[in-house]
Amino acid sequence: MVTTDDVRDLALSLSETEEHEHLGKLSFRVRNKIFAVIQPDGVSVAMKTTHDNREAYTSIAPEVFRVPDSFAKLSFMMVRIDRINQKEFGDLLIQAWKLVSPKKLVKAYSESCNR
Repeated sequence: MVTTDDVRDLALSLSETEEHEHLGKLSFRVRNKIFAVIQPDGVSVAMKTTHDNREAYTSIAPEVFRVPDSFAKLSFMMVRIDRINQKEFGDLLIQAWKLVSPKKLVKAYSESCNR
């Protein structure tokens, strides 16, 4: 299980991530591009993804991943953090961060992980 504190800690550990309010919710951004938003229910996080990955995750584990109707045209999905393990969530959050981050930032991150 993942907590909202875990989400915040991991998000803010990623380069250039900033925390901002977004429609009354806590969002995480790189250069003003949102990659994750903690929902008011405290157990869901809207997370940036690709349409292909979103389709795969929601098909495989609909109890963890879902796409609200309002997200139909967006590359985001909802993730139930109370139903996912820390490693999988961490991997998804890092992937979301990579999707909005500049290529140089992603390259620097990847190089630091390969040391």
